[in-house]
Amino acid sequence: MEHTINIIYTTRNTVTGLISSIRFDLVSRLDDHYYTGKYELNTPGSADDSGFITYDSLSSADLLGFINKYGDSSDPTNGIDAYKTLNSASFADDVRTPITQQDLPPSLNVSDIIDI
Repeated sequence: MEHTINIIYTTRNTVTGLISSIRFDLVSRLDDHYYTGKYELNTPGSADDSGFITYDSLSSADLLGFINKYGDSSDPTNGIDAYKTLNSASFADDVRTPITQQDLPPSLNVSDIIDI
């Protein structure tokens, strides 16, 4: 299974440049099947923290680092892996139990003509 992250937007304080949340999609792909999980996480901290990166200097690698660091509130050390696991489980559930199916009730035939 392959995973990609698409960062959709950040929420930030326009005065300090401090990002308070990151909204992203995690797309999981297996063969020709895709599953997209939509996630948002809070990023704690302050502009006075050591290593603070100004908003204009943030890179995608920095944001990915935030997702990894703050991604799982119960265990912040496994952020990205936690999202991958969650997405993979949701993907498996979706594949095992499809929400919709195109068919006809057993008593109908596609060649039946219905007078109206």
